[in-house]
Amino acid sequence: MSLFRSNNKNGQHFIIIFDIGSASIGGAFVSIDSTRTPEIIFSIRKDIPFQEKLSFERFLASMITTLKEMFEVMQKAGGGVKVDQAFCILASPWYASQTRLVHYNQPTPFLVTEKGLSKLIQKEIRLFRDSKLFEHASIDNVLPEIMESKSIQIKLNGYEVSDPYGKRASELEIALYISMIPSNIFSSIRGAITKFWHLPDVHFSSFSLTAFDTIRGIFVDESSFLFMDISGEVTDISLARDNVLLESISFPAGKNMLIRGIIKGMHSTPTAAASEMKLYLEGKSTHEHAKQIEEILSAETKEWRIFFEDALAQFASEFPIPRTIFYTADDDVTKWFEGAIREANFMRFSQEEGQFLVRSLGNAFLSKFIQVLEPDFQDPFLAIETIFANKVTTLSKK
Repeated sequence: MSLFRSNNKNGQHFIIIFDIGSASIGGAFVSIDSTRTPEIIFSIRKDIPFQEKLSFERFLASMITTLKEMFEVMQKAGGGVKVDQAFCILASPWYASQTRLVHYNQPTPFLVTEKGLSKLIQKEIRLFRDSKLFEHASIDNVLPEIMESKSIQIKLNGYEVSDPYGKRASELEIALYISMIPSNIFSSIRGAITKFWHLPDVHFSSFSLTAFDTIRGIFVDESSFLFMDISGEVTDISLARDNVLLESISFPAGKNMLIRGIIKGMHSTPTAAASEMKLYLEGKSTHEHAKQIEEILSAETKEWRIFFEDALAQFASEFPIPRTIFYTADDDVTKWFEGAIREANFMRFSQEEGQFLVRSLGNAFLSKFIQVLEPDFQDPFLAIETIFANKVTTLSKK
């Protein structure tokens, strides 16, 4: 029996979301209905095979294989349902991004038009394509693809406006977020998608922008914040200031760092180490093993915090550091990473007193904004992406 009710009933339609991370890949079928909150009616998450020593070539091949395996499961679950749109959201290390500030001024006020803004944005994208950053992202002399370009803030005469068209100003400023993806990765992902689905539209986006947009929509009074995506192999930190996603920094440490610590400390295999950590986090380890694992995890999270504080220091050399930190992480390791974040000294990076205000974007919080057909379908990353996709599809239908 199909999971899906008939399409287009009372404005209902279906979308697919693919979440490509550094340690796992998630997928969801989502029901979008103009009369209620979006509902995840099926979800799946598959781990990318763990590598004790990372090789990017093998890592990429494993990711694509895992993606195809997930597609097979999703295709069977979908039962041939008509899907209107797909969203493919990528986390590090699969993309790189930059926010560029575009300035335009005239001695006398000019009329702001959609055509004029589009010309300025296209010019900036051309400049980005000619930049050293873009050139350095090439692989075997093949330049990367522009994955997305989005205007995240527009100011007229120094004031932020949501609808600039038809207004006159002598100064215009656009905060333009651009992300790029290596051509071989982009073609591999797109090829895998088209092998399983013939979709009219696939919207590619970065998780940094997706999360930023979602946080900004939920916490309307938080104009400045840090967002952290703590995944398997990589941690991303993004800094938003005055409603602009200014910069992101990544460092090669995440959940799998804890597993590698157990492999080394207990002289075990990757499978055994993952099992030992799972038992410990569930409170099922023997007393002796629990003590040993706790010491290992404490040492590894301390090392992770050093990476974290180095990233904060890089931000602080250019921008004031916001007090509020939002983060996503797998539920089982949330307490370890949240503890490491809270131990960081806010006053070291700011002239203000006090500590960081740390907020988890976990399933319990995100359940206020989405529905799930089954409790097992809860997934914080897919939930954030569902909120984002619902907004994009709603705006596109207006």
